[in-house]
Amino acid sequence: MNPYEKGLAQTSLELELDDFINALNLERQPIESNNQDVAELQMLTRRIKNQRPIPEPSVEFSHTLYQKLLKVSKPRKRFLSWSALIASVLVIIFLISPWSHSNKDIVLAMEQTVKQLQNYHGILEKVSTNGAGEHQVIQRTEIWSEGSKYATSSDEGVVTANNGELRWMTQPKNKEITLLPIYLDPHDFDIQKEATKAQQYPHKIVGQDTIAGRTATRLEIAPPGGLPYYLWIDPDTHMPVQLQTAMQKSIQTTYTFVTLETNIKIPDTTFNYNPPKEYQIVDQNPDKPVATLTEAIAVSGFTPLQLSEKPQRIFASSNRIVFDFEDTIVIESKATAPFVLSPLAACGQVDGAPLEIFPDSLRWQKNDLEITVQGQRPAELAKQLSNNMVIPQSGQVLPNQPTVEVEIDMEIVKNNQKQVDAGSSPWQLDPVQVAFTFAVLQISPEGIEGEPPLDYNSLKVISNTGTDAVIQILDGPVKTVYVKRLIRQDQSGIWTVVGYDPR
Repeated sequence: MNPYEKGLAQTSLELELDDFINALNLERQPIESNNQDVAELQMLTRRIKNQRPIPEPSVEFSHTLYQKLLKVSKPRKRFLSWSALIASVLVIIFLISPWSHSNKDIVLAMEQTVKQLQNYHGILEKVSTNGAGEHQVIQRTEIWSEGSKYATSSDEGVVTANNGELRWMTQPKNKEITLLPIYLDPHDFDIQKEATKAQQYPHKIVGQDTIAGRTATRLEIAPPGGLPYYLWIDPDTHMPVQLQTAMQKSIQTTYTFVTLETNIKIPDTTFNYNPPKEYQIVDQNPDKPVATLTEAIAVSGFTPLQLSEKPQRIFASSNRIVFDFEDTIVIESKATAPFVLSPLAACGQVDGAPLEIFPDSLRWQKNDLEITVQGQRPAELAKQLSNNMVIPQSGQVLPNQPTVEVEIDMEIVKNNQKQVDAGSSPWQLDPVQVAFTFAVLQISPEGIEGEPPLDYNSLKVISNTGTDAVIQILDGPVKTVYVKRLIRQDQSGIWTVVGYDPR
């Protein structure tokens, strides 16, 4: 065997051991190795796994481990290098020993489990708690989910479903079925979202509680600048089973899976579309599936800009074509009005024209078309439509700096963020509104009675990276206002004035 082939064999054996460890950590039945060296390490792995209740390795176990390493290290039997064997054993001990478990471990296990989730069925209960500690069940929803298909049923009998070909909502009270667009379905049952947020935000284990008859680990999650909230994880299944929001305006909401079963057999009929004859059909989905781009052009009445990547599906209606890439959609439609940037968006450029930027979408106009790319890969697909696209990076230092810096009281900023999180003063999420309020107070420091002394339409966004923005004002004593997201650098973060240029 040449050195290259030997390296491949060693890598394969190490991967086999890694797969075995991952299977044990996810409480699954691992595959036993046919290789004697790896099989011995797998046996040791099982022993370490079974030692979890013991706070540290016993002397007998340490001696056995040492003897096994000596046996495996004999030259005539060595298929893995000595350093690889030592590293493998250390990794085993670190990954699954009782003293190694940390906040990161349980969250990582949850994230991996959710990613490998094939289907689930459960009942999600929503409970509201007021400041006096009184509880009220707001809603109970039964959920079936499998891949991209799902169905939900509320206590009132309202059924919402998506089978990959149709999305609809059935309302028995009105005897009505509403057909909805199936692409980028906004349904969200919190499992995937909460697993991701727990990984992104600072978190720590703060205790254990009984949730729906089972012991669950309570995780405190602290979003930057916001109040902490709690997520409970089942330590056996690694699934999130309960979410409790922070108390906002004397109201706290708790979402609990009172029942949850995963990777089961869900009947195919669960996702079948069988409307009762007496029900009225309300079609709110103007975009219909088409087989080819030629058919889409005929239906829409225009020729779209084409991407190099082939879409999974195409939908079309009058003056509009939708390219569906499953995780992202591209909508092209005839431009019927001048392009206006949202004041909440970051700003970029496409071929010298303005580009509206949100975390999950891009929008611009080109060749009498308005183009929107929305989903998980907006920049990747948008760049297939233009080679000249400028997207500013968050935290990017702007070339112009304020003439006058504004003194910042971070305690006030933190309290303002908490107020917005609670639903008060949402204008602080709009950089133009923040700049407008600042400029008006420069004219009338004591406050405003009647009409403001400044025309709101005189404000214009010069640049916005998503974290830093510059607002120009055409009249008044303030020429330019500089605002920044100081607490949280995402769409939930408030803007604060950090400086200005006087006129």
